[in-house]
Amino acid sequence: MKNTSTRLLLSCAAIGVAGGLLFIVNSYIGGTVNAVIPVLYGLTLGVYFVPGAIAQALYRRGGVALLVGVLSGLVSAAFQPLGFLAALIALGIGAVQELPFLVFRYRVWPVWLFVAGGALSGVILAVGMYRLVGANDLDGVGTTILLVGSLASPIVFTLLALALAKALAATGVARGVARPARPARSAHTGRGRA
Repeated sequence: MKNTSTRLLLSCAAIGVAGGLLFIVNSYIGGTVNAVIPVLYGLTLGVYFVPGAIAQALYRRGGVALLVGVLSGLVSAAFQPLGFLAALIALGIGAVQELPFLVFRYRVWPVWLFVAGGALSGVILAVGMYRLVGANDLDGVGTTILLVGSLASPIVFTLLALALAKALAATGVARGVARPARPARSAHTGRGRA
């Protein structure tokens, strides 16, 4: 993260703390769902993508999803059953969220790239959930519900995070910290437009 300011770091820390509180609540909700209706467990995991996506959409800077994810995991570690493993999982989620933007060298931030990152995360999550929940114990319908829920959850929660980031940006919290959105190229002139 080049050119990081104290204000950016503190903003990421605030999102990380809020994300950590969200992670704590979700760990108990998800644990209950996993114990009672394991095929729906994947639906609860998209929550872990919210803080990183909010930071990326607000600040349009490389590394913020990773930073916010780790901070969220560390905040929640002492208060959830996974303990420090929560921080490691959040680190992995943040890294996956960074990948699509890294490919484009953090120059563009369109919604479709967030959705692509959510879809990539969903595929990884679906494979993990298939193995974790016990593919041998599920019938075809249960497997389908588990896989579709695990695939859709990061996409849905990423879109929710984008809506939250837009609302936060409207309040001015990112003013002076966010990188400006790169203007689209005009088809006729080749010049950027607002």
